Amino acid sequence: MMNRSSSQPMLSPPRIPVAALPDIVEAMGTADFGARLVAYLHAMCGADHCAVFQLGPDSLCEVAAGSVDGTQKAHDAALRYVGQQYWRKDPTISEARSRVLRLGAAIIRVDIGELVDTELRETVYPQIRERVLLCGRRNDVAFGLSILRSDVHGRFSDEEITELASAAELLVSLLAKHADVMLGRPNLADALTSLVDIETCLVAATDLPRRELEVCSRVLYGLSTAGVALDLDIGEESVKTYRKRAYQRLKIGSERELLTWYLHRWSEWRGHSAPAASSPASAASTLAAWRPHGAPVLTH
Repeated sequence: MMNRSSSQPMLSPPRIPVAALPDIVEAMGTADFGARLVAYLHAMCGADHCAVFQLGPDSLCEVAAGSVDGTQKAHDAALRYVGQQYWRKDPTISEARSRVLRLGAAIIRVDIGELVDTELRETVYPQIRERVLLCGRRNDVAFGLSILRSDVHGRFSDEEITELASAAELLVSLLAKHADVMLGRPNLADALTSLVDIETCLVAATDLPRRELEVCSRVLYGLSTAGVALDLDIGEESVKTYRKRAYQRLKIGSERELLTWYLHRWSEWRGHSAPAASSPASAASTLAAWRPHGAPVLTH
């Protein structure tokens, strides 16, 4: 159940000095943004993982993710959350959309142990004790920053949430600038360097049966017929059969057509039809203009 706490403006600046923020600004529009952001959040409130999402009316797009231990845990969890559509049955996302329309920046606290959906809890949040979703809006685009604390470290303290709330407006501005750069500038090399990302894109863009999707993903990843067969532990003739069936469903006839089709879908999936992006350097104005504001804190 959602209990609304009182909204308390935080007049003092966050404990973490603004001088620590240039590292995040420098990483805007790059793959390092998630790692820099989670390091900042770890220093501020003890975060173990974080993920940034852009919230559309009926869509969710991962913008960045990072784990303080340097692993891909946060990114992998975000891929499952988006690619397997877990966000659609997450009441926190519905609540976030509602809050940003009425309140601006807001913070929603979720005790993972009390999630009713067992599959969501065990698949997306294994070994996680608490989730804090900081949500806000810039230029009619909504963003969510999911901040996670592991079972080992327990729940966030009220003081840590207060620090986070005082920096909420600044963080939303930083997320918006990063998304503007990242989603507005396609880098086609990124489309083909991660097998997990390729599979996630195909899941979102098609209704191919599992084996056909796995074969096409590995063809796009650059594996030969023999390589695909070895990776999936099936015969080469089976690979050819699944590939042929997939091509028929997609109405294409060759690997070149598959690549062209996929790059178009990948650009749409990553939001690259967005307006031209701002320069990362222009994000420095965010720091100059920022003044700390409070964000209402909500709890599940």
